[in-house]
Amino acid sequence: MPPRGHMADFVFDQLAAAILRGELPAQSPLPPERVFAERFGVSRIIVRQAVHRLADLGLVRVRQGGGTMVLDPDQATDLRLLGLYYRLAPDDVAGGPSRNDMIEKQYLQGLSMVSVAARRASPAALERVARLVDAYADGEHKGRPVAELEEQFWRAVAKAGGNRIFVMEVAWWYEVLRDRPVPAAVGALSRRRRAAFYVELARRLVERDHPVEYYAAVMAPILDRLFARRRAPA
Repeated sequence: MPPRGHMADFVFDQLAAAILRGELPAQSPLPPERVFAERFGVSRIIVRQAVHRLADLGLVRVRQGGGTMVLDPDQATDLRLLGLYYRLAPDDVAGGPSRNDMIEKQYLQGLSMVSVAARRASPAALERVARLVDAYADGEHKGRPVAELEEQFWRAVAKAGGNRIFVMEVAWWYEVLRDRPVPAAVGALSRRRRAAFYVELARRLVERDHPVEYYAAVMAPILDRLFARRRAPA
């Protein structure tokens, strides 16, 4: 149980997670405030605050003088739900969305950023990306986690491509990762192999040597492992 000052956030997270995971199904009435107040040991005011935050995100519909209805999260359009989903969703849910969906989406976003950078980044911008990863691989930043290289690489690639949406999206993604790092199936490669991947990808970008195809070929088996026990719905 969190400190009292954080109870409103705690209650919100519990209710949001229950909706995102289907434990509170869409088109069903949300239980009364007193039920959650008793369950979490908080006041009804705190529960009400959490419910209004859910409504602001489009996860419930609050009716004045009536009950509160749970809405389908797949139909919500508030982009803040992406970060919430990554933070609260389970690692894998057969037949339903999960954190793995977010990871897959980010890998495909990487494919798009590599494609844009390969198509329109200037040679000077791509050389800066290459120097960044070469310096890391040569040991100039000895002891620095490879995750820091990855973040700097993608920020640099997004900037080189000149698409501001990608630049903001990369910043958002690394902010989300601070709350919940990627699972072992994604980050299991050794520091040396991960650094070597970025060195080669940067080289291919600079030399226009099929960087998109290289990125896709390396990422495909990682995604296959991530979804090894899951099949798309028929």
